[in-house]
Amino acid sequence: MKSELILSGIGGQGTILMGKMVCTAAAQKGYYVTLSPAYGQEKRGGRASCQIAISEEMGSMILSKADTILVMDEKSLKDYENKVKSGGTLIINHSMITTDTQRKDIDVIKIPFTEIATEVATVKSANMVALGAVLKTLTVVTLDDIKEVIKMKMKPALIEQNIKALEAGFHF
Repeated sequence: MKSELILSGIGGQGTILMGKMVCTAAAQKGYYVTLSPAYGQEKRGGRASCQIAISEEMGSMILSKADTILVMDEKSLKDYENKVKSGGTLIINHSMITTDTQRKDIDVIKIPFTEIATEVATVKSANMVALGAVLKTLTVVTLDDIKEVIKMKMKPALIEQNIKALEAGFHF
């Protein structure tokens, strides 16, 4: 079993946080995990992405294609659309991306993360809506696993709103 993901967006959208949460949950279940974050040189507004590999055994972190790719902005779509494995899933932040994908061999899911986050919690929770959507594509990490990570890692005042946002993305 091996699950490979790429999460990409703009610095400040919480892309790396999402990756860390998935890796924490998978590691707690006994899987080998690798997180390879990449940051643009800008403090905010630059590219932020991470590649994640989850497996039952040690392996290479080099991902040429991924099972699931989440793109939070237009540039990420252009950069990563062709890195989704045939039969894989591309999750698009429909709040910020209006371009249609050209791929016919993948599942494309468009979700308005910002609008959903604003409705159920706060606009800052858009990344948790996105993470909920990503969880639908995974078999190794569940919604409950990430809820536990949220409870462990987040400030108490943020737990409830982030869980609401996570659930909204998962059930979209």
